[in-house]
Amino acid sequence: MVGGPCDFGVVVTTGDEFTVLTTGLTVFQNKKTVIPIPGWGLNDLIFARIRATIPAGVSVLRIPYNPAKFPPRDESKDTLKDRLFRDHNAELAEYMRQVAKGTNCRHYIQILNSISPIGSSNYTVRGFGILNQDVVLGRRIFLYALAFIRIFDGRDFSVVRQSSALINVHHSLAVQRLLGTLIGGPYRELPAESFPTRPEDAASDPALRDGVRVMLTESLDKTLPFMLGAQRAARNSDAR
Repeated sequence: MVGGPCDFGVVVTTGDEFTVLTTGLTVFQNKKTVIPIPGWGLNDLIFARIRATIPAGVSVLRIPYNPAKFPPRDESKDTLKDRLFRDHNAELAEYMRQVAKGTNCRHYIQILNSISPIGSSNYTVRGFGILNQDVVLGRRIFLYALAFIRIFDGRDFSVVRQSSALINVHHSLAVQRLLGTLIGGPYRELPAESFPTRPEDAASDPALRDGVRVMLTESLDKTLPFMLGAQRAARNSDAR
């Protein structure tokens, strides 16, 4: 994975967003608010951790990403035939080909949001956020930082490796779920008072910001060496 006009092109598509989520015993208790967090510097942090993992002398190009140029696919318009015969690998290759247009790297690294179910429920969490889980005897608060890593071959833009960014890299997400983890990826439980009174207050909360940054840093620092070296982290597919 070394040599050429550019060894690694890096695209960060996580976005500067933080989700404040409440799940209750009924659907009427569920609330979700997504707030902008550009001041948290997560995109810069992600690139810095990738650059720190790749040896000196290996060229790394940061590729700007404008989500407005790449609107998400409207799956509601898909026919049954579309769903049955959809080629996800071809779609990923074409997507990255367009994002990386005008560059020439041997490999491309994309960091995006990972998605995880909440325990055995039908609810999911995505990317970065805080969860207020109402339970029978009270509530529990969880902060999470879920990132996903894809590495593309720069010649044909095929996916050569992919994994959620994990702190425990020795167990796959499937094994971690069997062991009873609530969220597939980095998360930590917080005191009840940590949940913001107003969703928009989360953006200016240094404890939430620092907690996300710490978990994101640790998960990238533990997963990237496996993916960029001879060893591989357990492959997972919970990303969007």
